[in-house]
Amino acid sequence: MSNPPASNPSAKPEITGWGDFSTPVFSSRYPQPGLLNTELKKFILAQESEGEKYRNPEYIPSNQVRIFESSFDLFKDPNRAIQELKMFFLHGIVHAVTATNGYSIEECDRLKVITDAWYHLTHFGGYISSHTHPNASWSAVYMVDPGEQAAAMPKGGVLNFKDPRTNANMYRDPGNENWKKPHHVGSINYEMRPGDLLVFPSFVQHEVTPYFGTSARITVAANCSFRWQDQP
Repeated sequence: MSNPPASNPSAKPEITGWGDFSTPVFSSRYPQPGLLNTELKKFILAQESEGEKYRNPEYIPSNQVRIFESSFDLFKDPNRAIQELKMFFLHGIVHAVTATNGYSIEECDRLKVITDAWYHLTHFGGYISSHTHPNASWSAVYMVDPGEQAAAMPKGGVLNFKDPRTNANMYRDPGNENWKKPHHVGSINYEMRPGDLLVFPSFVQHEVTPYFGTSARITVAANCSFRWQDQP
């Protein structure tokens, strides 16, 4: 490798690097999620069995194929498991807000959180095309049950995030093709386990790849926006 000319080749000046334009993503895991997920699955399957009663009235079939999407008021339900999951979501999302904004405990106490939450049941061949979540700053998804993968079928039901820097991969060579996190370029797949929570900025484009399983893939998702308590 040829080096640029230097007036003093022996000099080794200090070089500083930082992570500008990286995208914050946070993960957590509910401790021993088996019992909680069993209760959540029972609750969700019971609602699906009632037909259109709990389905999102603004369901968009062109964006979601073979998916049952609930109405967006899930966290208002008094069910014990739902309320336990709500607290787990809020703990993770508020942590993300605090860590990225540098808020003090006093400032966090002044925050008002506006939350929409819903669940998805994805059946064989189902998928969600690439999308974002407008009118929210943070989004999160929790894995209740990844389903049973059908034999001899491709791996599916994977949460795929798109790189929000639209021109980041316009030219690739050995100088940038192996960037490591947090400077990664290109899409990222997350294969979530039962009990996993993923928190991410709502502007990130993401999709769920076609799912080929013998049982339903079940997730819960939420969008959050924030206001100061004294803000109208």
